[in-house]
Amino acid sequence: MVSQQHLTEVVGAVHDPHLPFGLAEMGMLERVIASPEVVQVVVNVPCHHCPGLQILRDDIETALRTAGVTQPIRISFQGREAWQPVSMTPEVRAAMRTMGIQTVTSRSIEEGAPV
Repeated sequence: MVSQQHLTEVVGAVHDPHLPFGLAEMGMLERVIASPEVVQVVVNVPCHHCPGLQILRDDIETALRTAGVTQPIRISFQGREAWQPVSMTPEVRAAMRTMGIQTVTSRSIEEGAPV
């Protein structure tokens, strides 16, 4: 069985379907739990009606299969908490600003800016 840490790294490297950043960098990967029976992945997404969710699901499954996972894979987009822009790494926020994509800082969230 492939280690849980390795699988977390594999899933964390899967890119958001709309941006060239991995799920870990985007702060979207909540957890990966691996057991001999199943691999469970929980991803917090910004929009639960996103048309890219099936692409993301397929990319996660492909990455896990490529990493050697043979047991069933369960992927959930319903994490414990809602994804927040402050979950992104500072490097991703900076890169997005250079791409012309607005980002939100923890200060602007505290001041009541829309997320």
